[in-house]
Amino acid sequence: MSDYFRKPSIELQMSIYGSTLLDVLIGESYISEDLVLKNIFTGDAQADATRLIGSIAESLVVNLCNSYPEVNRTLGMYARFGQRPHKKLDAYVAVATGSMRAKNDFPQHYNPCDTQRDIIWVERDNTDNQLLCISPTNGVGAKPAGLQVKASHNGVRYVVPSIKDYHFPVLYFDLQGDWGEVQKSVFEQHPTATLVHPDEIQHEIKHILKGYFDVVVALLRGETTIKRIVQESRWKGDSILPTGIDAAEATSESKLILPSHLRGGN
Repeated sequence: MSDYFRKPSIELQMSIYGSTLLDVLIGESYISEDLVLKNIFTGDAQADATRLIGSIAESLVVNLCNSYPEVNRTLGMYARFGQRPHKKLDAYVAVATGSMRAKNDFPQHYNPCDTQRDIIWVERDNTDNQLLCISPTNGVGAKPAGLQVKASHNGVRYVVPSIKDYHFPVLYFDLQGDWGEVQKSVFEQHPTATLVHPDEIQHEIKHILKGYFDVVVALLRGETTIKRIVQESRWKGDSILPTGIDAAEATSESKLILPSHLRGGN
């Protein structure tokens, strides 16, 4: 148990987290037809994985919001600058503005260049309508609610200096356990900023992201392959985000068709 907490083996990480990681990677069209990550990488596996894990975090948070009403109410509360979770949020679904799912299912809200809101909430029965903040803007009307998502191994260096640029609360995943230090720095330097702890929505989510990160780093370093993740995790493509891949990008009709040598026994 001690060895696991200090440095879990990549085989164990793939077994525990591989299946849901594949769901996210495929749902966001990060895997090519020949079963490799398709993205622009610099050769620095640690830095590239950190950038990728930010997008993965957004997808994971949206999935949690849309699966668990209590999570949706809590994050929606922060996004609209509310004081308490409200059942009103049950009428809204979370959307990651830069995700492939948003492009396919909510094209009017797809905006990968949005520098302020990684996640928004849209009305379930009329997706043109967004959740609004409680505080009015210029005394005229409320602005659309939103949330920024950050994941980093060094929040003091990479999150604290930029948090002043965001007009919305920041959900910060401290992959190296520096949340307290980051919170203190934000309070001292940017007291009007709102930092949201991931434990407020689900305790396990940060550990899941750390597991994802280790697997992605191993992929980028050539220490493992998509094929091995499929085998170790016994992935069947039947969990909660099965959208699939094709030569271009994921669609609701896409389907991941594995080579015959991967299908048997998995």
